[in-house]
Amino acid sequence: MASKEINLDPVIEVLSKLARDKVYGPLDMLSRVEDKDEFYMKMAREALYSAVRYYATEGGHVPELEDAVETALRLIEARPHVAKELALKALARAMSAEKSAAGKGEEKKAG
Repeated sequence: MASKEINLDPVIEVLSKLARDKVYGPLDMLSRVEDKDEFYMKMAREALYSAVRYYATEGGHVPELEDAVETALRLIEARPHVAKELALKALARAMSAEKSAAGKGEEKKAG
């Protein structure tokens, strides 16, 4: 039986869009998940809902997002530290994108 590949990239992309837009609430909520207590699980679900809702209102479309959200929720319930990892990866991706965009802006000014 072949194992299904875990792809959380769509969730990270949505979260990184929020970070690029300086909307840190959902990332902060995910970073605070400590254990399997229902309080933290509820916070993680609310964070993902808020992130997807924000992205949807911005007209965003991410292929395979529904499956990735389901996978993320299952992983967070099994291993709560995954929530922090999602937030960290999204923030890092957003910062990388900003640096890349700033570098391209500098190239245009010089050219």
